[in-house]
Amino acid sequence: MKARTGLAIAAVLTLTACPEDRKVEEERRVRTTAQVMAEGRAELAKNKPDRAIMKFKEAISMSPGDIDPYLQLAEAYRLAGNEPGAVLTLKQAEEVSGGNDPSLKRARADMLLKLHQYKPAIAEFVALRDMDILTDDELRMVALLLAHSGQIDAAYRTIEPILRRNPDDPPTKTIEAEIMLIDGKELEAAKLMDRLIEQLPTLTPARVLRARYFRANGQLDAAEADLLSVAEADRAAPEVVTLRSRVLNELKRHDEAAQLVEPLLEDDPKNPSLLSLLAQTRLRQDRGADAQVLIDRALGENAKFAPALSVRGESFEQGGNLDSAIADYETALRSDPTYSPPLGRLWPLYLKQKRTGDAMTTLETLLFMGEASPAEKVQLARLYVDSNTDFKRARTLVAEALRRDPKNVELLKLKAKIDKILAPKNPGIIIMKHR
Repeated sequence: MKARTGLAIAAVLTLTACPEDRKVEEERRVRTTAQVMAEGRAELAKNKPDRAIMKFKEAISMSPGDIDPYLQLAEAYRLAGNEPGAVLTLKQAEEVSGGNDPSLKRARADMLLKLHQYKPAIAEFVALRDMDILTDDELRMVALLLAHSGQIDAAYRTIEPILRRNPDDPPTKTIEAEIMLIDGKELEAAKLMDRLIEQLPTLTPARVLRARYFRANGQLDAAEADLLSVAEADRAAPEVVTLRSRVLNELKRHDEAAQLVEPLLEDDPKNPSLLSLLAQTRLRQDRGADAQVLIDRALGENAKFAPALSVRGESFEQGGNLDSAIADYETALRSDPTYSPPLGRLWPLYLKQKRTGDAMTTLETLLFMGEASPAEKVQLARLYVDSNTDFKRARTLVAEALRRDPKNVELLKLKAKIDKILAPKNPGIIIMKHR
């Protein structure tokens, strides 16, 4: 009887201890997972994604129901250049979460954006927008993505909630000005940019946008003046440095362009953006061998880096190797469809090869990115008319050009041709015969 009682007491003690033991074990497991995750993040910080991948896989095996290791693993795959692995890992995370986690949807949208898969990224962000869970910064970003993909009305609608709350919000009004430029409302956009900068002279996004506008319209001195007026804290920002380097090169002030980039490159010698910028300047200085060394260094850091591929394409183009130039420009655009310089180099080469459709698509992309020059807009209008496609947009583009040059005979002829095509058809008199 005593033995039986002792066994019963032991059983009770075991049962009461089990939950506590399980709690201790769970805490130990969580602590261990957190430690492995920290080690993985440390490897990412040291730019060693392959090692980070092993750590995050270990964390997943330890905590298979936790979403965060999957998200970190996807980022490590991306940094390692394994884009399919990144996308597959996000799908696995979705399966684990049951597909109802908005944070996972946001992570997937961010990943698609980083992979330059803009069409599915936009779809994800629009879904998040419709769920009313995006921040104002994200709404502005989505509006630009929509505008750059040609969805102008959707872009305006995306920033409407912000402007209803704050009609004069400077960052949002800057985005509105950019959408207007893409929409062909150049005069309204110019007035809005001027007003924003007059009210807030240190509003860097507005300064950069107006500088881009001036550059696209050939007003290079005005573009440089805006870039020199950027807030001092933003003058080393990649967008500012890149744009100013291009402007200086287009002004034939190549030594100044080099002097702008060289000190930054000394501080960050492996930066592929800076290497590509300096390579482009070296090409303008007829220092092709030096440019090639810089291009190779940039591509060594990132074999798919669009700016480096674009500069290499320019090098081929200067040497008369047009097929290789086109191949590099196209590869650059596959790597990053939003990088505009290859587009400006490609469309004339496509026309030389009688690839009219490709030329028109390329010019259209430049237009939606807000990077098309006045001459390029007129060229696009001509291609629309010649191919019997988008006469309404052609009329808008020609009207914009005539505001600059109202007596241009060629433009007036093109306008007359478009007006004739778009004129309402006169049905004439219909005579009804009675039977």
